[in-house]
Amino acid sequence: MAFQAGLYWIIDPLCGWSYGALPLINRTAEHFTERQHILPGGLFIDAQRRRLDADWLAHVHEHDDRIAKLTGMPFGRAYKEELLARDGLLLDSLPATRGLLALQQFGEPTDALCFLNAIQTAWYRDGRDITRDEVVNTVIQHTTGLPVVNGQVAESEARAAIQYGRMVMAQAAGAGFPSAVLVQEDGRYTLLPVGQYYGNPDAFIALVKTYR
Repeated sequence: MAFQAGLYWIIDPLCGWSYGALPLINRTAEHFTERQHILPGGLFIDAQRRRLDADWLAHVHEHDDRIAKLTGMPFGRAYKEELLARDGLLLDSLPATRGLLALQQFGEPTDALCFLNAIQTAWYRDGRDITRDEVVNTVIQHTTGLPVVNGQVAESEARAAIQYGRMVMAQAAGAGFPSAVLVQEDGRYTLLPVGQYYGNPDAFIALVKTYR
């Protein structure tokens, strides 16, 4: 399957490394306004959903500390001490993913990226439970002012979008989130080394420009 030329970010709203990449995504959006695509990767969906138990919580804290040091992105007290302490919290990417897709379909061109920033900030800084539809829809309203809700995108449609994102990632042999795949006019797929550029969006955009 061929994909149109552009820069594709495959992310997940509940992925800390995707949160850490927001400065890179925001920076590249300034140069790829109409050719940057944000695709869901589906980190926690269906059988991959998981309860936040002690073992996974230790994994989360370890990665959050690394992300904060590399990127400077804030992890708030409400997130660390309240949200993550909630008994039996079920990690489910689908509600926020549906919100993202709803704005891509029914919002303005910049709304989806604004929402991605807002929904990840709501989780990682403010400690709001974005696995709940009502929280996702409140973020949509506050971010865009539009009468859009995540329920406008069916779960089956969201799963199809996730498969599409994974197909793009597979074309460049990507693994994990976020993945940044540059599809060039000649049909070549390049997996950009996002991990080398956390905290340095100017250097990352300079790298992207070398492929243009």
